[in-house]
Amino acid sequence: SFEINLLIRSIFIYGRYNKFLRGIPQTHWDCRTCRGKGCEECNFTGKQYKTSVEEIISPEFVKEARAEGSKFHGAGREDIDVRMLGKGRPFVLELIKPKIRFLELERIQKKINKRNKRKVGINELRYSNKEQVKALKLDAENTRKVYRALTYSNEKVTKDNFGNLLKKLKDTLENKKIHQRTPVRVSHRRADKIRNKKIYLLEGKFIKPGVFEFLIE
Repeated sequence: SFEINLLIRSIFIYGRYNKFLRGIPQTHWDCRTCRGKGCEECNFTGKQYKTSVEEIISPEFVKEARAEGSKFHGAGREDIDVRMLGKGRPFVLELIKPKIRFLELERIQKKINKRNKRKVGINELRYSNKEQVKALKLDAENTRKVYRALTYSNEKVTKDNFGNLLKKLKDTLENKKIHQRTPVRVSHRRADKIRNKKIYLLEGKFIKPGVFEFLIE
């Protein structure tokens, strides 16, 4: 007698996503109180947040591929309370044990974007592989990121002295390595450690006394 084992390999789809609405995490989070079991705190959903980028994008692909499940691999992640604009953040969606391996990516993209146009959008879809998942994780640590921040100060900095203060800030931080400790807001999901970062560019714009906008790369 003999036995045949059928191994259905995952398929990998590369793309980029934009997040147009604040308050959406990249991936599903279990409720911190019940850890996914369901409780009054999460209205018995088992979820910390109502939805996520992963939960908006993945189901349509799982349905089309008739897959058993999926894994969402992002190139790093943005904070929940910020948007992801520009070209978007790269991701690879892994579809586990799919019964259909050839999908109409453009049609799926249009369907997801139409349904979620005020929340999340995807683009540049193409087939990928497991090696790109590894590369995505490595590249995320070395990719330059640009942040725009609206900043408030208790001190009423005026337009007259803003230029001098900005120059001092640029001299202190621009093209310098900094040591960033894990922020408190993400300490529940990331190890408490010091990470080396570098500020390549720092630009500032005066809005009104005590309010300015910074562009940080």
